[in-house]
Amino acid sequence: KNIAINACLIALWYSFSISISVYNKWMFSKENLDFHFPLFTTSVHMLVQFSLASLVLWIFPRYRPSRAAEIPSHNGYSQVHDNEDEPPGLDPEPKAKKPLMTKTFYLTRISPCGTATALDIGLGNFSLRFITLTFFTMCKSSVLAFVLLFAFLFKLEKPTWKLCAIILFMTVGVIMMVAGEAAFNALGFMLVMTASLCSGFRWSLTQILLLRNAATSNPFSSIFFLTPVMFTALLILALPIEGPANVIAAFGALSEDKGLFVSIVLMLFPGVLAFMMVAAEFALIKRTSVVTLSVCGIFKEVLTISAASLTFGDPLSPINISGLVVTIVSIAGYNWLKY
Repeated sequence: KNIAINACLIALWYSFSISISVYNKWMFSKENLDFHFPLFTTSVHMLVQFSLASLVLWIFPRYRPSRAAEIPSHNGYSQVHDNEDEPPGLDPEPKAKKPLMTKTFYLTRISPCGTATALDIGLGNFSLRFITLTFFTMCKSSVLAFVLLFAFLFKLEKPTWKLCAIILFMTVGVIMMVAGEAAFNALGFMLVMTASLCSGFRWSLTQILLLRNAATSNPFSSIFFLTPVMFTALLILALPIEGPANVIAAFGALSEDKGLFVSIVLMLFPGVLAFMMVAAEFALIKRTSVVTLSVCGIFKEVLTISAASLTFGDPLSPINISGLVVTIVSIAGYNWLKY
């Protein structure tokens, strides 16, 4: 029974995650819907996730942040949409009268993490206008290298020859993937690699700023506190780059083509998918462990690339595939060393 439930949760996690990737590529790329406002659209997704998190916290009081909340120390979950974060715990100091969330805490801890996460997701979605989903997924698989580099920088991990070798192998893998990309786009590549760098930076910030704090004790409270910052950061980027007048005009054109209701659904649906993915991930890791999620995450990359090839006909060269194999082996090697 447990195996069947876990298998269902893994299938749901895969389905939501791959659906988001395929959907975003379809929506933003020039060859498909070509709604070329990924930053603004992603900011709307943040509002959707904030609304759903608020609803969950209202309906299920047990998920509301509390200093007395019991958080398992042997496993964890991601803070927002990645499986790379370590588990937050409890504030060890008993300060019952002090509020869980203060202005200072929000500005100095929540805001930096939210901004880094917004850049990770926003720039990643922006890159899908210029590169294939397959190439995007391959490049994003290099996140671990940035995670380790920032972990060394902030003294969260002690540099060892083995970890340095993993970074080196992943770098070789990325170079091979780039060399084998037939339709290479420099801007798209720079955007997705900057998103990967922001993802690694976010991981380190999360460890330093949010670890063991009750205010971010589960994904739903994390989403509740982080998404307003993410929305603001994405909107600040979107206004000068995409322009509010252009967004309004494009949405008007979309509404004329698809109808107002369908257009609104197209804008909001990925936010629902992202929230459901986090919920499935949280449920899975509460029943299993971070190791299971990490191993399943490797297989998810392969499935995403397969889905991209089937849906969009993304080409794969032998060098592409070899680079991906090198990267996946590096990730597997890290998980073996870590756990």
